[in-house]
Amino acid sequence: MANQVPDDGRCIYVGGLPKHAEWQELKDHMKTAGEIEYCDVLYNDWGQPRGIGFVRYKTEAEAQQAIASLDGSSMEGKAVQVSAWTGRPPNPNSPGKMMYQMMAWYGGAQKRLKVDPEKATLVDRVKNFQKTGQDKKELWYAFCGEVKDPARHDIDKLKEFVALHSVP
Repeated sequence: MANQVPDDGRCIYVGGLPKHAEWQELKDHMKTAGEIEYCDVLYNDWGQPRGIGFVRYKTEAEAQQAIASLDGSSMEGKAVQVSAWTGRPPNPNSPGKMMYQMMAWYGGAQKRLKVDPEKATLVDRVKNFQKTGQDKKELWYAFCGEVKDPARHDIDKLKEFVALHSVP
């Protein structure tokens, strides 16, 4: 027991976070499993989000509940992976986090885009439809014109394509 860290069993890894997720959004998503003592989003050395979060619950039972109930759950349309954190907890004053905070202070942080859940679902449906075969991709290309990325089209155009081609 001498080598055991006091946080062992209470710390959770959350991967696959949306690009601009902040610690409060992560906490809001993860608090359904129990009381959170600490929560943070990790950044690389240049202040870019890594898509990884760290959560420490009050009890080990709450951490296990989070793994069981929130692994594969959706956060802003992205499935997140939830598992036990192994190793040392991240440094809350890492150079990457400090860089992110500095860029935000000086207005250089990337702006967070508002995500419309309905549009995000339609975009995912169209992208998955395209992945089912080259003929499906060609249908989308013929329909959409010069702009190929479904995310750059308005919701009405996406709805029209989904209805016209019976996209699942």
